[in-house]
Amino acid sequence: MAEVETQEIEAVDVPENFAEQISRDVMVIFQKQMDPEIAAAESSAYIWKNTGTPEKVSYFVDATELWQDSRSNVDKFAALSWNGLVTQSVNNQDYDTFLRIMISTILKGFYGLEKPDVDYKDKRFSGYTVIIGNTFIRMVELKPANDANASDIYSLLVHIEMDLEAESQAEEEETGTSTIPTDMQELYDEVIEYLAERGMFKPDPMSGGEENPNAHIEALCERLRSTRRFVIQEVINERAIEKRKKLEMELENQLASAEEIVLVAPQFTEGMAFFVQEKRYNFKYFSVEKIRLTLQLLGSITGAVYFLLGFMGVWGIHWIDGLVVCLVMLVFVRFAASRKQLQFFYPTDISKELEECSTAFLNVMRNMSQEQLEQFLVRQIKLERNQKYLSMVPEFMKYLYAIMPDRKSMMISVDELSELVENSEIEVAKQLRGQL
Repeated sequence: MAEVETQEIEAVDVPENFAEQISRDVMVIFQKQMDPEIAAAESSAYIWKNTGTPEKVSYFVDATELWQDSRSNVDKFAALSWNGLVTQSVNNQDYDTFLRIMISTILKGFYGLEKPDVDYKDKRFSGYTVIIGNTFIRMVELKPANDANASDIYSLLVHIEMDLEAESQAEEEETGTSTIPTDMQELYDEVIEYLAERGMFKPDPMSGGEENPNAHIEALCERLRSTRRFVIQEVINERAIEKRKKLEMELENQLASAEEIVLVAPQFTEGMAFFVQEKRYNFKYFSVEKIRLTLQLLGSITGAVYFLLGFMGVWGIHWIDGLVVCLVMLVFVRFAASRKQLQFFYPTDISKELEECSTAFLNVMRNMSQEQLEQFLVRQIKLERNQKYLSMVPEFMKYLYAIMPDRKSMMISVDELSELVENSEIEVAKQLRGQL
């Protein structure tokens, strides 16, 4: 309720002819003060005091339009007031804020089609385009050096409109709707087009070397074109830098921290030890398994031979005895040469421990940059506790990559990892040569 009451009070405080009142008061200030600097300071202070809010700044734009629609000599006050705001903004940040609010309001009205279009030379321009263009032209007509101030205002227009377009595109990607029409020409482009039309001059071929009376407009138009190119490139560079900083920040957040790398180093050492044991386990397991199968096979062959001897009656062996012995041998070797009976000869399976250590290290390794991983490997190669399994470091790294579940989530590419493995082999060779 308080907000509604405030808005109602503000609405009551603004008279219907507020724009006309502003135009008269500013004219009086410039007419009374003989010193242009003092007049610019007083007019800027008056404009900021009376229209320095987003709700009231549009009245100053309307006052500018009133000056331009009046008799020819009155439009200079539009140029003087705009020029004064720029010059005074150097010493007072409030006036720079006002200019930004004014440009934002103009853009809102431009895209909201709040003012009727104006026809000029068979072309149609927005009312806001005509206001800005005519003000710039009058500023230069009063003093050619004012083209710098016009350029400053125009640069604000380009900056703010590009930011508005970026916000609109972001909202369109998020919600599917755009805050500004996508089929409309940018205001800063339309201003250039309007000035180009105003500066166009077709000399009479019969009059000879007739000078262009609109040369100052052409010069202004060219100056603003340069400003547009510069500002657009500046905005593009700023956005590229911001995007790069954002990506770098995201990368830093994704990268493994120094604490994580230090804490995971013991898992790397333990994992490498388990990896070596696992390789030895495979060899020993297959060796014991060969012996076990050989024993089973020999027992089965012995039983079968005894059965055949009994079947043929050799050495007085009855075939029933041979059959019994054969069955007994088959049962015996199945029991005596089973894995359970020979379990003491089998190596201990440490695949679970290897998996735990490897997983712990992989969770950090996938977030390491190439530089981090390279420094980590060099340090591990030089540590005393890893000298026992030094030659297995490159092979262990290949094993880790082979068992990594989601390789695409790694911070480094496959080529970079291959390069790291090759470099680790070189470092291992250097370390081994140093031990000789």
